[in-house]
Amino acid sequence: MKKNNLWKYIQIGTDLRFLQDTDENHAVFGEAGIVGNIERILKEMDDLGLSVTITSSYKLKEFQKKLLSEKVKTGRQLSSEECKELRDILSYIRHTMTAEAQGKFAFVTTDKRYDVIKLLDDMAGVFAPNIYESLPEMAKFDFSESGKCIVFERPTAAAFHILRGTEVVVRIYYKKFLRRKSEGKTWGQLLGELKNKNTGKKPNIITLNHLVNIKDSFRNPTQHPDKTYDIQEVQDLLSVCLDVVNRMISEMK
Repeated sequence: MKKNNLWKYIQIGTDLRFLQDTDENHAVFGEAGIVGNIERILKEMDDLGLSVTITSSYKLKEFQKKLLSEKVKTGRQLSSEECKELRDILSYIRHTMTAEAQGKFAFVTTDKRYDVIKLLDDMAGVFAPNIYESLPEMAKFDFSESGKCIVFERPTAAAFHILRGTEVVVRIYYKKFLRRKSEGKTWGQLLGELKNKNTGKKPNIITLNHLVNIKDSFRNPTQHPDKTYDIQEVQDLLSVCLDVVNRMISEMK
């Protein structure tokens, strides 16, 4: 999947139309010149992955090469014959591009309860300040993936990543308070031992109650596949898990 700004599709159509409407005596070189516009269109084709259209543009490249080979460039303008040649070339390219574009699809994201840009590219901005930076790399990966899954409306996949990212933090939370390895123990066993801790600093009971609720209501049914999610449910789940992860990291700090 490639991220393209929708303006690129508008821009290439605008630039093609500009060249097709060019009259004789238009400047060949300079900021708004024909050569620069051709160069921009060829780059836009490449950026948008229009491989068939690029292949069909060999005459446009030859036309550009011929203009660039001229020694006198200051004040150079198109002749009427060159205008006709350019229009014919662009008419052919436009038909090819129209045909190729029939097989290209742009999927437009819709608004979510969380900012879509943050879900895609800045998951740290969804957490409380300075929390995301303190997460283990695996938790960062899972929460980052969950944001993308929410944006592209794969809610059950997002739930898996949210819950797995939360469990990563539960395990370091366990190690912090009990000084024991968490490997080989279930989420339920970890929480049971945390609740039964009776010496030294104890984990916050509100945090533990939240974790028990997440385990029973979401983690277990999702892991053993008894549950699927819709886009609203998974955003609720993200809110719940963000709260408890913020709490766990703050306690450990």
